[in-house]
Amino acid sequence: MGLLFTSFLVSGSAFAEYRAYQYLVKSSDPYATSTKSDARYIVSSLNPQNYKSFHGGQLVTVDLLRTWICPGYTGRGTAPCDHPYDKETP
Repeated sequence: MGLLFTSFLVSGSAFAEYRAYQYLVKSSDPYATSTKSDARYIVSSLNPQNYKSFHGGQLVTVDLLRTWICPGYTGRGTAPCDHPYDKETP
């Protein structure tokens, strides 16, 4: 057991990843003043249920468009990475 714990401390090559989600978010509030285009595209690291409950619950409609894996750390307000297919190829 001690050897296993020590091997985790010695190996400095830890790798982290997280999932990014792209949503189409629309207001479902019947009393809100609607504009012609009140839908927004959002990229977040929150899953669909958590995003909806954190950003308005029943007052927003959240449609999942696509999802992908991002390498790295999500803390300190880091924005999620771009979708791999959005990058230009040389």
